[in-house]
Amino acid sequence: MNIGLIGDHITDVYVYGSVDRISAESPIPIFSESHKIITDGGSGNVKANLESLGNTVEYYNSNNSVKTRYVCNNYILFRSDNESYVENNQIEYEFSDNVEYVILSDYNKGYLHNSLEIIQNLKSNGKKVIVDPKKDLSNYCGADIVKLNEKEFKDYSSGKDISEVLEIYDINVMIVTKADKGIMIADRSGLRKSISTDLHQVSDVTGAGDVFISALAHYLVRGIDLLEAATRSMRLASRSVTKFGTYIITEDDLKTLETRVVFTNGCFDILHKGHIDYLKKSKQLGDKLIVGLNSDSSVSRLKGPDRPINKQDDRKYVLENLGCVDQVIIFDQDTPYELIKTIKPDIITKGGDYQSHDVIGNDLAKVVIIPFVDGYSTTGLLEKING
Repeated sequence: MNIGLIGDHITDVYVYGSVDRISAESPIPIFSESHKIITDGGSGNVKANLESLGNTVEYYNSNNSVKTRYVCNNYILFRSDNESYVENNQIEYEFSDNVEYVILSDYNKGYLHNSLEIIQNLKSNGKKVIVDPKKDLSNYCGADIVKLNEKEFKDYSSGKDISEVLEIYDINVMIVTKADKGIMIADRSGLRKSISTDLHQVSDVTGAGDVFISALAHYLVRGIDLLEAATRSMRLASRSVTKFGTYIITEDDLKTLETRVVFTNGCFDILHKGHIDYLKKSKQLGDKLIVGLNSDSSVSRLKGPDRPINKQDDRKYVLENLGCVDQVIIFDQDTPYELIKTIKPDIITKGGDYQSHDVIGNDLAKVVIIPFVDGYSTTGLLEKING
């Protein structure tokens, strides 16, 4: 897929070393350099991530700023910036007909000084524009999507509500990233949704915004809807901040991210055709099927003192040896709600005539109801056995 990119290309230099003593000239540490790593930052990091995701990037940029970080034991001691700014000249760019989305990666180094004019020109040529801004929002009127972090939104919104900001600046969608609190998405149709993250550890936030906007464009150009694209992009950005230094998305990241987990639960006391049909259809909805299995004590509370017929370890063994079940977890609570919170599945399946809003965990994941096979039930089998 072709994606357009215009932005400020920054060179990131990481100088690694150690500090073993204090200078006699002044009470400052003496840094002994061991090696350095030079990477592409700014819009260059966006380009690298887009290409790592398999996209062809049509790229127009300035290459004028260097950020040098001095690192000891994976901590940045200090940073030295060699900044230069592009004069307010007219930049030239031309994107092929294969480009649907163009990213403006603005680090306020001057290359996108006329961003408003660029957006208007791109829109008139049928392109969709995604902006990662570093200036007042009046510079990005008419953009399709603007991605800000929480501090930037506070600085640029002047205290206005996000819906009001969208109208004032003629922006279709605004995404506000909130570090370990997730993201907020709002659009002019009235959509406003918060998506939480499972981020637990932050090592280095460098380039996290670049990862997010690269992934967002990658998913959107493939026809994935906005909410799903933003959710996946947030997860990738969350992974990037657990790594030190400028981060480029890997194939392993995508494989981990794109594994869709399906969850279901039940007693599964005496397996029959209905159970097998239900489990196979559940697995078809995703990549991994996890079954929450009621413990013996839980089954007794639900079904009565004569149940279960088969003990929990035996029931677990049988389920684990079905080709459609990837994992079985025994739980002792009356409902699997806490287990669902821990697993964080993409889909929850339930059988029978349930309504989605009645299913435990419907607030945590999408619910799919799978009809039972007529004439098959554990209760019916037991009645038949007992004569």
